[in-house]
Amino acid sequence: MQEIVESGVTVCEIEVFPGPRARFDAPPDLLIEIPHGATTEKNFRNVRRLLSGEIPEDLEAFFFINTDVGAPECARAVATLLTRPPGPSSREDLKVLVVKCLVPRTFVDCNRVLEEPVGELGESGLTRGLPDYVSDAADIERLRRLHRAYQEAVDRSYELVCGAGGLALALHTYAPRSVAIDRVDGGIVAALRQAYEPKRYHMWPERPAVDIISETLDGVRLAPADLVASIIEKYRADAIEVSENATYHLHPASTGHSHSVRFPQQVTCLEIRRDLLADPFIPFAAMHISPVKVARMASPIAAALGDRLQNRS
Repeated sequence: MQEIVESGVTVCEIEVFPGPRARFDAPPDLLIEIPHGATTEKNFRNVRRLLSGEIPEDLEAFFFINTDVGAPECARAVATLLTRPPGPSSREDLKVLVVKCLVPRTFVDCNRVLEEPVGELGESGLTRGLPDYVSDAADIERLRRLHRAYQEAVDRSYELVCGAGGLALALHTYAPRSVAIDRVDGGIVAALRQAYEPKRYHMWPERPAVDIISETLDGVRLAPADLVASIIEKYRADAIEVSENATYHLHPASTGHSHSVRFPQQVTCLEIRRDLLADPFIPFAAMHISPVKVARMASPIAAALGDRLQNRS
C-alpha cells in the first residue's frame, strides 16, 4: 500500500489488488476511487490538528453523519470479489487499483472543484468544497494543499487506468433520507440535530437503496450504458432498489464530473445508502459496518464489472 502525505497528513492510500495471474507490468483494469473515504475519528483528528482558526463545536457529529461510511469496505469487497478466486465474479488475470481519500469532507471536499463559483451549484444538491465555517486564511491554504495533493494523486490514477482503456468506479455512500439544510455554516450541527429529531426525520424523502449518477444536468450520459444497465439488472435480481440520477446529476462542481468528461464511457459514479451497510445506522456517531451487508451490496457491482471486463479482454 502506498500513502500520499502532505503537511504531515496522509491524504490518501493507494492499494493494488492483483489476481494471481495478473501481469506485474500491466496497468490495472479497474480503478475504484473513494473520494470521501475518511470515515474514522482518527481521520478527523489528523486534519483538525492542522487548523488554527475557530470551527463549530461538536463538528465531529457533522463528520460522522456526512462522511461515506461503508464505502471503503465496499470498495475492498468489490476488488476482492474481482481478483480472489474462487468466486462467480473473479478473474485471475485482473488487477484493481483502489484509491481512498483520507481528508474529511468536513474540512474540504475532495470531490469538488474548489474554483467552481458557489452560485453555479444552484439546485444541484451539492455542497461547496470549502464550508463557510472555515474562514481562517491560513487554514484555507492548508486545506487547499491537501486537496491539491489528493487531486494530483487521483489524476495520475485515472490516467494510469482509464488512459490505458480501463474502467473507473467512483464509489460513495449517502444518508438514508434527503435532509434539507439551507447552509453549511457554524450552525450546521444544531440544524442537523433538529432535522433528525424523530418527529421530523420521517418527513424527509427516502433515497433509493442505490443511485447511479450517470448523466449531466442537461441529459448527456457519460457513464458506460452497458455497465450501468448490468448493475441495475443485477441489483434488481436481488430485489434491491436501484435508480439513475434520482438524487442528483453529474455537475461541473464535482471532480466526478471532471473525470467522467475526461474519460467518457469509462467512469461510473455510484451511491449506496448507508443504512444498508451500517449495523445499525446511528446519526452523529461512529458506526459499525456489517460484512454481511457489505457483501450483499458489493456483489452486484462486482458481477457487472466482471462481465464488462471479461468482454473487454
